[in-house]
Amino acid sequence: MTYWDELQRVFEWTQTHVHSTMGVCWGGMAMAWHFNQLPKHLLTEKVFGCFRHDNLAPASHFLRGFSDDILVPVSRWTEVRQSDIDRIDGLETLVSSPQSGPCLVEDAGHRALYVFNHFEYDSTTLKDEYDRDVAAGKPIEVPANYYPEDDPSRTPKNRWRSHAHLLYGNWINEIYQTTAFDMDLIGKG
Repeated sequence: MTYWDELQRVFEWTQTHVHSTMGVCWGGMAMAWHFNQLPKHLLTEKVFGCFRHDNLAPASHFLRGFSDDILVPVSRWTEVRQSDIDRIDGLETLVSSPQSGPCLVEDAGHRALYVFNHFEYDSTTLKDEYDRDVAAGKPIEVPANYYPEDDPSRTPKNRWRSHAHLLYGNWINEIYQTTAFDMDLIGKG
């Protein structure tokens, strides 16, 4: 990995120059490894589709306005396991799925959120990925719980957009409400 040393320097730089960070998918896994040695595990098959997730921390500032039950797109060949998260002091799983595992983890000590799934996906992102793999002749399952009646000839509906807007809006609001005006105070508690 020719970029890993440089990426680690960026992660370290955030601790003195950035009030809050958010790592998404492999970026979240990379940050969680760098700061906590939280391992990622290869899966035997791709987790692909839209999966129900539970709001485990409804009082979290990051989950203000969230439902108890959340649908989130997932597309990955690796996972972070809750049992590994539980062994690390300071990490809290905020959103998780019985099918796809932890989704959103707060690392308060590093002022970071790790998002392992894809709130940011557009309505057709999973469709585009599925169509690409079908056209290339790669073995691919229809994304679970994505197309109406699991029929890829039908137009998928975006059922996660409101939660995506809430998550990113809540994160930005939390940054706005808590950022120190003096840059020298970043990372000093």
